[in-house]
Amino acid sequence: MRGQVVEATAKLLTVSLVSHGQGELMRPLIRQLSAIAHEVPLKVVITENLPERRVADDGFGDLDIRYIQNAEPKGFGANHNAAFAFCDTPYFCVVNPDVRLIENPFPALLAQARARPGVVAPRVVANDGAVEDSARKVPRPLVLLRRALTRLTNNRMPPDYAGEGTVPVDWAAGMFLLFDASVFKRLRGFDDRYHLYCEDVDVCLRTWLNGGSVHLANDVIVMHDARRDSHRRLRYLRWHLASMMRLFTSSAYWRFRLRHLAAGN
Repeated sequence: MRGQVVEATAKLLTVSLVSHGQGELMRPLIRQLSAIAHEVPLKVVITENLPERRVADDGFGDLDIRYIQNAEPKGFGANHNAAFAFCDTPYFCVVNPDVRLIENPFPALLAQARARPGVVAPRVVANDGAVEDSARKVPRPLVLLRRALTRLTNNRMPPDYAGEGTVPVDWAAGMFLLFDASVFKRLRGFDDRYHLYCEDVDVCLRTWLNGGSVHLANDVIVMHDARRDSHRRLRYLRWHLASMMRLFTSSAYWRFRLRHLAAGN
């Protein structure tokens, strides 16, 4: 009987959240996670990347939360890698603080993860209901230039992957990625030499190259309540360009591209 109780209450999933002084922005997501924790046994690791007043835990119920306070800011990959040190569950999920759960996404995502070890991501929609291009084909310079020109005219390119069901994708955006924890460990997590951009591309390409897979679950939907920070765009542009250069000169990128070319893609 005691063994059965342990089995029933064992945590299945560790969710990693990183706050850049965004405690209030993150509060609705934490409440949503608390509300579904009885359906999917999970725990949450919250990394406070900047000094901030900790969000009061009203409405969080008995949610299992561990806090990490950084002495100095770290990048996306470094923060989630540090959180993974506290992951003792079969699955590890990184989620942005501005993601909102429309319904419980985890039963369906976990079912897909069991069938397809590696990375699984949900379909992401904006707060106006528009589908975001959160899963893409491996980036190429000319395609990125076309995307940039399209954005300058306030238009959107159609998603690289559309339709229904679960489909294999080259990579999925880091705003919501569910990993098989053993795969994440084997990859040694994110490459923290990237800063804020391209960590997700790199880890997905390495997942494919190391025998795992990356899939988009079109029938599982979450919302991205994006908040723009226009006064820091120049800094972000510098980080983005530096990360793109690192990606385009990386072994993982060219091994993946060559594999695609060999397959006729």
